Amino acid sequence: MSEQRTLNLAERRAIAAYQEETFNGLKAQMIEAVGKDITIDVEWAALALPDQAERYSREDFWTNIFFVPTVKALSDLGADAMGKEALQGALQRIVFTYDEATAPSMAYENGVSFADGTLTINFKPFTNADYIDDRASAIVKELERKL
Repeated sequence: MSEQRTLNLAERRAIAAYQEETFNGLKAQMIEAVGKDITIDVEWAALALPDQAERYSREDFWTNIFFVPTVKALSDLGADAMGKEALQGALQRIVFTYDEATAPSMAYENGVSFADGTLTINFKPFTNADYIDDRASAIVKELERKL
């Protein structure tokens, strides 16, 4: 992944507010969709685009890019007993990151990988926020291929 930068005070405050007001609820939804406690790692320093702290709380910055599509994908996969069992047996961790060199703007399947129990999602923040279903579909396809 790309080198992590140091977050400034405004960015750290905006991330803390986002975690409290938005992310914690989405994290709970992801865990509920899987049906067991899993590790969810967000590489905030990678996702936090410089000089954009005032936008972090907007749905089109992170929420609809990373987290809502993941909730949707996990809910869709775990909608029946077979899917729930497959998720619970294999998924141990989700990593959200952004690597400018490799994150797709549109070909979302190129930003999703699943190996050794870890689902890694590498999308570009604040880009094409209306494509929730396309991102969710890319996550579902990758997990279905490997579960």
